[in-house]
Amino acid sequence: MKILEYHCRALDQLAWDFDSVKFDNINLLVGDTATGKTRLLNTLFNLGRFVTVKEFKYGSWNIVFEHAGITYTWDLQTNSQDSDGEERIVKENLSKHENQTLVPIIERNDKSFVFADRQMPKLSSRETSISLLQEEDNIRPLYQGFSRIQRRLFSEDALMQVSTFQVLPKRVISQVGTKGDLEKLFVADMNLSCKLCILSRHFKKVYQVIIDYFRQVFPFVQEHSIKELSEIQPNIALGGYCPVFTIRERGSKQWIPIHEFSSGMKKILLILTDIFILPDGGVYIIDEYENSLGVSAIDFFPQFILDLEKNVQFFITSHHPYIINAIPPSNWFVFHRNGMKVSIRYGEDLIRRFESSKQEYFIQLINDPFFSRGVE
Repeated sequence: MKILEYHCRALDQLAWDFDSVKFDNINLLVGDTATGKTRLLNTLFNLGRFVTVKEFKYGSWNIVFEHAGITYTWDLQTNSQDSDGEERIVKENLSKHENQTLVPIIERNDKSFVFADRQMPKLSSRETSISLLQEEDNIRPLYQGFSRIQRRLFSEDALMQVSTFQVLPKRVISQVGTKGDLEKLFVADMNLSCKLCILSRHFKKVYQVIIDYFRQVFPFVQEHSIKELSEIQPNIALGGYCPVFTIRERGSKQWIPIHEFSSGMKKILLILTDIFILPDGGVYIIDEYENSLGVSAIDFFPQFILDLEKNVQFFITSHHPYIINAIPPSNWFVFHRNGMKVSIRYGEDLIRRFESSKQEYFIQLINDPFFSRGVE
């Protein structure tokens, strides 16, 4: 899935309204603090949640996206909370692009639900049509596309959770190992050590790529190994095979388990694993990548995503000078907020003016009137 155009208006108490914007493969969202960058990322992720886990959201969306070589336009509008508190979809239109025309697939409102020219019976008004009709041949790929929108939280608690001890689920081993299905690993609810263990057994090339990049960021890592928990904590028994990813640093004989890694090392390992497990056509969202990272990890990331030969769309926010300078302005989306209205300017509109100056792009950006006015 690739999001080509996007417009969102929230209908909650704050009623945020974002400019319609055309996105690229790499999208760096920049702007002063509190200009709406994180909120836009949340709307993207929440739309995926609305489709895949039926987590109802208030708002209106217009999204043009491409999946499996087909371009679609989807208009969705839910009600603001009425006095009776009822939540429902009030309008939904899904169309396919064919020869520069839109061919309707779904047309839905309060009174009617038409799918492929057929009137549908009464269905839940709280669920999107993509969720309701996910078993239909021409809808199933769209459901899969929205399930591939991934956003990670990198708080201390979140990083602790992905590095905690967990018994390797036999069911997942069977599903992934016998079919060689990397997507099963993507959707599996497992910690980082379990995923790396399965990769090391059944997807050795993917595992090695992750390790190579990890050691590129942290060159002091001499060796890596996946050990059983009993080798590290003999007094803990979890009733099954519990893998633990460990490293040994140069000049040391001691193995360090993943739960004792620094926050930055956990974060980089998690991001690398996510990206290389994410199925083709995935969307990966990172809010303020630079948080909790050292210089080497920050320096690594821009060139990594620019060179990555994988069909993944990135949405990233950053305030860090190096990241902003290293990612071309043509991939920037500059945010400015006036009340609840968020204006978005394309970075390519700034290139001609920027190229006439010898100052770094970051310095020019923060001195640009559109950026520096901040919130009005």
